[in-house]
Amino acid sequence: MSNCEVFNLPLVEAEPHQLREVLRCIIHTILFNRALGFVKPKDVDSELFDITYVQVGDPEVELMVESKLTEFCSVAEKRPAELVQLCLSFYEKRRKQAWFGTKDERLYWEQWCINISVLQPDIPEQQFMSASHAQELSARVSRMEGCLEQLLSHIARCVNEKRDHIPPVVSSSIVTFPFEITFAGGSRSTFGSNVQAVKKMLMQTSPPPMLS
Repeated sequence: MSNCEVFNLPLVEAEPHQLREVLRCIIHTILFNRALGFVKPKDVDSELFDITYVQVGDPEVELMVESKLTEFCSVAEKRPAELVQLCLSFYEKRRKQAWFGTKDERLYWEQWCINISVLQPDIPEQQFMSASHAQELSARVSRMEGCLEQLLSHIARCVNEKRDHIPPVVSSSIVTFPFEITFAGGSRSTFGSNVQAVKKMLMQTSPPPMLS
């Protein structure tokens, strides 16, 4: 397989306390649509928004996603007013002949780039807030819900329109193909403080390196 299909999702603006829930909705929606095995769909009501999304119903998948989100949010929440990007990539495992025996390689066939602008909240977080602040908070949540609903619909269109690049299914597991979640600042790279560099990623995103 020579090409990796890359989906560069529209920019999402979210406040620090919304990051984890927004990413949960997006990532689990993608994983459910790319889980081609025997899946027991699990409807999940969002903790923050009036939105229901679907998970594949696999505890190991949920644990992996939560672990990566914890790592990502611990970095992103400390950098308000910056652009950050998280990538969900699917790959095949191939056995390759090496000098001394064989080794496994990863052949990436699809990548989803989730681009987020972390907003600086200007509404005081306190037990009692004014009526105007409460209205503004409600309006922000409504806007975020609308944006998230549009993004989930966009993902559904992408997975239905782009199918030719999907490798043959050779596994009966729930998540047919292995996946990884990476981001700048994680274990595989360093978090850059240059906002212009992240903006450049939004304009021109390249697929992960392909192994022959």
